[in-house]
Amino acid sequence: MRGRAPRGGGVCAAVSPAVLSLTLSLLPCSGTVGAAPAVTQPPKRCVLCGINVDYKNVQLLSQFVSPHTGCIYGRHITGLCNKKQKEITKAIKRAHVFGFMPVMYKSPSFLTDPKICNIKYSE
Repeated sequence: MRGRAPRGGGVCAAVSPAVLSLTLSLLPCSGTVGAAPAVTQPPKRCVLCGINVDYKNVQLLSQFVSPHTGCIYGRHITGLCNKKQKEITKAIKRAHVFGFMPVMYKSPSFLTDPKICNIKYSE
């Protein structure tokens, strides 16, 4: 086959062992040749690790629910760990049952509708 290196041990037979050992001794001992230095980044942490998730905290829970459909966002969107995602899901469902959060949201096309009744309640 043209343009292809011969199969074998990976080293061309034309290179003498002395030249090969000299070449290998000149290479830096940093592992791979020509690799950039490894940048150590802090490990990704869950946003809610260390925070108590409560079904009455609607402001926190509403960040994990789509305002258009009312569906709970998945882990690939929220970036939560498995444990906290289950806690959030449980808390959102509990908030739905107890009436702290609406089960379904308005359609986005109706969000800009004017108010029909301008009732103000005195407190």
